[in-house]
Amino acid sequence: MRARDIMTKAVVSVTPTVSVTQAAGTLSHRGFTALPVVDDDGALMGIVTEADLMQNRFADPPSGTPAATVGDVMTTPVVAVDHDTDISVVSRTLLAAHRRCVPVVDGSSLVGVVTRRDIIRALARNDTDIAADVRRHLQVLGGQARWSVQVSNGQVVVADRYHDASDQPVARVLAESVPGVIRATITTPETADTK
Repeated sequence: MRARDIMTKAVVSVTPTVSVTQAAGTLSHRGFTALPVVDDDGALMGIVTEADLMQNRFADPPSGTPAATVGDVMTTPVVAVDHDTDISVVSRTLLAAHRRCVPVVDGSSLVGVVTRRDIIRALARNDTDIAADVRRHLQVLGGQARWSVQVSNGQVVVADRYHDASDQPVARVLAESVPGVIRATITTPETADTK
């Protein structure tokens, strides 16, 4: 599973010229914990978090007049991940940076965000729903009769009845694109019998 598979694509972002008050209102109204900051071309510049806004108003010791714009309080450089990043790396990034969300980029352009909740939502899918979704994805490669799918705690084992090694890497990518899949292994009946 990749960042692109679970990210929120309709991202609310701000530019550095937006007022701190407006950014705080957006966070409060939308229930977000952070907003990506982008330039006029949509390139990621930074992130403004609840903590950034609180620090701006309640610095200890007080630092005089609080900053007025997002550009003055945002965190930069920002920790971001590529849209093709494996979700295990995204999870470790969130944990290591003590963040609740991470911007997702394609090159330098913001294309989404992944939150801790997005990851938990994917982990909460039950194995039956995951297996049905994997089967649906694999229909494009020889139909449902070709593939046997078993799922246990998000670990997927797909048996290929046709023994066509050329399709197996594609099948693995398709299976791992399903939300909730931690890892996919492709086997043939013979390799499954020898385990």
